[in-house]
Amino acid sequence: MATRTGDGRAAAVGDERDDARESRIARRVTIGTIVVLLLVALVQLELWPLTAFRLFSTVRTGDSSGLQLVAIAPDGTEQPLRLPGDQVFSTTGHQYPDLPHESAAVQRAKVRAWLVACGIDPADVAKVELVRTSRSADASGTPQVTGTKALLEVTP
Repeated sequence: MATRTGDGRAAAVGDERDDARESRIARRVTIGTIVVLLLVALVQLELWPLTAFRLFSTVRTGDSSGLQLVAIAPDGTEQPLRLPGDQVFSTTGHQYPDLPHESAAVQRAKVRAWLVACGIDPADVAKVELVRTSRSADASGTPQVTGTKALLEVTP
């Protein structure tokens, strides 16, 4: 233990050790925080209050595309499926991109559930197509359909 000398050097040495210790702790906390934030962003975690910062990370242009299910009756009549907002199934539209990668049984089960949620009897439908629709905004900003492509066909 340092004793106080007349010129105060021992006290200054103790203060320098405390300052060095606090600096090391501050560096470790800062580096740890940065590492955690980078890890959350790289892994795309949304763990409140940490976020991957995806809220405003996409560039919006005049061109867009989206997936939609279309029910096709035996006579060829097409009816786009619009999931009602007041049911649990309204939040399952994000599963459309995964549908082509599912087994045939899972595809059929999901399509039948979506048909029922939309108030359509699966027995009245010949097939359901997963369609990618491309849109482009005109000069006034109104989106116009520029193309469609059937990605998958499921018989309910």
